[in-house]
Amino acid sequence: MRKFGCLLIGLICFVSIVGVYAFNIIEKDDVHTPDYYESNVRSMFGREQWEAGKQLLDEGLSIYPDVNGLNELCGRYHYRKKDYDTARYFLVRAVRDNPENVEAKQLLIKVEDETRNYSSAICYVNELLEINPYWQGLWRKKIELYRKQGNVEEADRLLRRLRQIYPNDSTVQRDYVYRLEESYQERRKSGDKEKAVALLRDLVEVSPQNEGYYLDLVNLLLQQGNTEEAIQTAGVGVSRIPRSSALIIKKASILAEEARYQEAMAFVKSRMRTNRDGHLVRFYNLLLAEAANAARMNDPYVLYGKVYETSKSDEALDYMLNTAVTRGYNDDALYYLAEAKRRRGEQTSLLYKEYLVYKRMGNTAKAYTLLSNLVKMNPEDADLADEFARNQLQQASELVSDGFYAEALPYLKGAVRGGYDDETKLAALDKTYACYYELRRYDDALAVLDSIHEEYPDYGGYFVKKADVFSRRGQTSEALDVLNLAMSDTVQTELYPMYAAAYEEIAIPYIKELIERGASGRAFGESVHLLEVNPSSYEGLQYAIGMSDRLDRHEDYDAYVSQARSIYPEDIDFIVKQAASYSRTEDYRRAVDLLRPQLDDYPDNDGLVGAFAENSELMALQLIKEHEPDSAIAVADTALLFDENNESLLLAKGTAYEAMHRYDSAYFYQRKYKPGIEEAEGFKRHIDGLLSRSYRNEISLEYLQGRYGEEDVITSVASVSYIRKNAYNLFTGRINYAGRDGSTSGGDPEDQVSGGVGLQLQGGWEHRFSRKWAGTLTAAWANKYFPKITVGLQAAYEADNGLSLDIHAMYRRISTYSKTFRWDDSYGEGGWVFNGWDRSNHNLFSAGLGLSKVWNQVLVGGKADAYLLSSRFYVNASAQLKYYPLEDGRTNITVTGAVGTAPEADMIDYAMPSSFDRLNTMVGLGGTYMFNSHLSGGVMGTWHTFYTQLNNRTGTRTKYVENIDTRYKNLYNVYLQLFIHF
Repeated sequence: MRKFGCLLIGLICFVSIVGVYAFNIIEKDDVHTPDYYESNVRSMFGREQWEAGKQLLDEGLSIYPDVNGLNELCGRYHYRKKDYDTARYFLVRAVRDNPENVEAKQLLIKVEDETRNYSSAICYVNELLEINPYWQGLWRKKIELYRKQGNVEEADRLLRRLRQIYPNDSTVQRDYVYRLEESYQERRKSGDKEKAVALLRDLVEVSPQNEGYYLDLVNLLLQQGNTEEAIQTAGVGVSRIPRSSALIIKKASILAEEARYQEAMAFVKSRMRTNRDGHLVRFYNLLLAEAANAARMNDPYVLYGKVYETSKSDEALDYMLNTAVTRGYNDDALYYLAEAKRRRGEQTSLLYKEYLVYKRMGNTAKAYTLLSNLVKMNPEDADLADEFARNQLQQASELVSDGFYAEALPYLKGAVRGGYDDETKLAALDKTYACYYELRRYDDALAVLDSIHEEYPDYGGYFVKKADVFSRRGQTSEALDVLNLAMSDTVQTELYPMYAAAYEEIAIPYIKELIERGASGRAFGESVHLLEVNPSSYEGLQYAIGMSDRLDRHEDYDAYVSQARSIYPEDIDFIVKQAASYSRTEDYRRAVDLLRPQLDDYPDNDGLVGAFAENSELMALQLIKEHEPDSAIAVADTALLFDENNESLLLAKGTAYEAMHRYDSAYFYQRKYKPGIEEAEGFKRHIDGLLSRSYRNEISLEYLQGRYGEEDVITSVASVSYIRKNAYNLFTGRINYAGRDGSTSGGDPEDQVSGGVGLQLQGGWEHRFSRKWAGTLTAAWANKYFPKITVGLQAAYEADNGLSLDIHAMYRRISTYSKTFRWDDSYGEGGWVFNGWDRSNHNLFSAGLGLSKVWNQVLVGGKADAYLLSSRFYVNASAQLKYYPLEDGRTNITVTGAVGTAPEADMIDYAMPSSFDRLNTMVGLGGTYMFNSHLSGGVMGTWHTFYTQLNNRTGTRTKYVENIDTRYKNLYNVYLQLFIHF
C-alpha cells in the first residue's frame, strides 16, 4: 500500500509538471519558423505598424539571431528611426550571412550615404552591380555618390558610360544633357572657349532639337573666326529643326555678311516654303533689298531695259524677252512677248515661250489652250506632242488626286494616244489602271495591265498589280498563284523582293481570315508557304508558330521558333515562345534562364512576366519532386519579385515548405491560392490539414482493448499524451494505464499475470538536426505490467528520393510471472493449489532497422528488430501500408502485419499478452480521419496469434511434477484514438 501511495504521488507530480509546462507554453507567444516572423514583420512594416512589428521582430531574433532576413528587417527599423549605427550593425550581419541580400545592401547604401561614408556606399553599390550589372538605378546612385564625394571627373565618366549602356533611355539622356550644359556654362564663364565649343558640339549631337545650343555654338565659332564651320553648323541646325526661324536667319545673315547674297536668298526662299513665319518674310525682304541694292549697278538686265526704252532695238528686245523668261520675270516676259508678237506675228517659238510663262504662273487653262493650238499648228512635232501628253497626264493626275477618277480617264487616254515618249505613255497607262482599280472596274483594270505587259514586258509592277486586283475581287488563292508564278519565272532577281513583299501583304490577311474561320490546317500551310517566300516575315513566323502549337506539330513549332530567334534574337514574343518549347520538354530551368535576363529590361511586359512565372512555378514543382525544396523556394521567390501576387507561385512556394514539413509556412502561402469550383472542396481540406499539422500542441487520448478468441476475457490499456512542437524539437509526455483481472491465490488461474493496476510514465524528445537528419530519445518508468524501465534511441535519415531510414535501439526492464503452489490438506487426501505469483525481472535489449518510402498518396514501410533476452536472440519483422485518400495529410487507411519469434514491440510496450521463442504473427486494418483542423480520430483492429505457456504442479506432497501447459491463442485488439491539435 505504501509503495502504491508513492507511485500515486509521483504520478500526480509528473502530470502537474507537464500541465504547468503546457500552460506556460500556451500562455506565452508561440514559437514559429523564421519565415513566419519575417513574412509577418515585413507585412506589418508595409502597413506602417512599425512598433508592433518591432515587438514580433525582437521575439523572432531572440530565437533566430542569425537569420539574415530578420537582421535586415531590424536594420530597416533602426534606419527609419535614423539610428544609423544600430542599423548598420544589423544590416552588416544580414549581408555577412547572405552576401546576396539585395535589400540589406540597398539599405546599407542609404545608411552610408546619409552618414557621408561615400566610399563605403560605393563599395556596396559595386557589390550589387556584380549581381545585376544592368541595374540602372544603381549606376545613377553610384554617379550621385561620386559627385557628393567631389570626384566629378569619375562621375562624368560613369554618366557617359551609362548613356552608352542605355542609349534610348530618356532619363539617362536628360541627365547627360544637363551635365554637359552645366559643364559648358562653367567653361564659358571661365573663358575657356575651346572647351566650351567642344562641349557644345556634344550638346547638339545628344540634344539635336535644342535651338539655343546651335546659336551659342555658331556665335562662339564666329568669335574664333571659323566662319565656314559656323555656316555649316547653322545649316545642320536648320536641317534638324526645320521650323527654326532664328537658325535660318543666322545662317543667311552670315552669308550676307560674306556678300553671298544669292546663296543667302536662295536658302531663305527654300525655307519659306515650309516656314510661314512673318519674321522670316520680313528678313527676306530686307535681305532682298540689300542684295538688290548691291547688285543693281552690275545687272545687264537693267541696262538693256534702259536701252530698249530709248531705242526699241530687236537686240535689246530679244535679250529682255529671253532673260525675263529665263529668270521668271513673268510680267516682264508677257510684256516683251506682246511686243515681239506685235512686231513678228504669232510665231511657234513665241507661242511656246508664252505657254511656258503661263504654265509657270499656274494658269493651267491658258497654258493648255496655247499648247493645244501649238500641237494643231505643228502635228508632226514629236516634242510638242510629248509636252501635250505630259500636260494631259498632269491634268489627269490633279483630277486623280482629288478623287475624280472617271473625269481623269479622257485626259489619260489622250496622253496614251498622242504621246511619243515611252515614259509618259507608261505613266498614263499606269494611272489609267489606277483609275479603273479605284472605280472597281476590275476587268478593265486587268485589260490595261495586259496591254502594259504586252507593250512593256519588263514592267515590274505587272504581276504585283494583277495579284492586287485578284485579291480585291476576293480571289486570294489566284492572287497568290500569280505572285508564285512571277517569283518562279522571273529572271530579274531585283524584282523578287517586290514580289515577296506583295505576297506577304496579301497572305497575312488571308491567313488571319483562315484562322478566324477555324481552318487551322490551311492557315498553317499558308504560313509555311509565306515563310518559303520570305523567311524573315515577322507575322508569318508568328502564324506558323501559333498554328504549329494549335495542331500539336511540336517539331515544326521548335523549328520555326529557332528560325524566328535567329532572325529576331531580341524579340520578346519569340523569346517567350522559345521558353514554351523548353517547357514542353520539361526543361524548365533552361526556360527560366532564358527569360530571366529579359526582365531587367522589360519588367512590366505581361507576356514575359507570365511566362517567367509559369516556368518558375513548374520548375519549383519539379524541384520539389526531386526533393530539393530549398531550391524550389529560391526559384519561386525570384519569380515573385516580378509577380508578387501570383497565386500559383505562392502555392508552389507553400508546397515546397510542405515538403520540408514546415507546415505553418506552407499554410501561410498556400491559403492565398483561390481554387476553382471543382477543386475547392479538396483544397479546403488540404489547407485545414496544413493548419492542423502546423499547430504546436497536441493531446491524444487512446484506448486499447483486447479479447481472446476462445475466452471472454478483456485486456485493456488507456493512454493520454501531450506533444509540444517547435521548429527543431518535439517533446512528448505520456501516461499509460492498465488494469488486469487475475487471481492472487486459490483456484488455478488461466491468466499469465497477476491481477492489479499498472501505470507507466513516459517522456520523449525528438530533435531535428537538419532537413534530413533527426534523432529521438525516449525514457519511461512503470510500476507493473509495462516494462519497468525503458530507454530508447533512434537516428532517422530522410533521403532526397523520398526514402526514409531509421536505426533504433532500446533497453527494457521487463517482468515475467510464474505461479507458485502450496499443499492443501483441507479436502480428501490433499493436493497442490495455486498460492500466488512469483515475479522475476529480465533485461530485454533490442535493435533494428526501419525503412519507408512515399509514392504520391501511398506510404510503404517496414522494420526488422532483433531482441536479446536471457542470452537468447529473437527477431520480429513488420510491414505497414498507408493510403491517404484525402488531401489533408492525416486521413488514411492502414494495413499492417508482423511475424517473428519475438512479439511486436507494441505488445511489449502496451503490456499486452505475448511470448518469446515461438512464432508470433499479427495482421491489422484501420485508419485515421481528420474531422477539422483541431480534431482527428482513429480506429485500428489487429489480430495476434501467439504461443502461451502456464506452469502447474501435480503429485504428492513429497513426490510432485512441475508441468508446463503450452498452446496458441488468438488475441483481437481494437485501438481507439482521439487527437486534439491546437
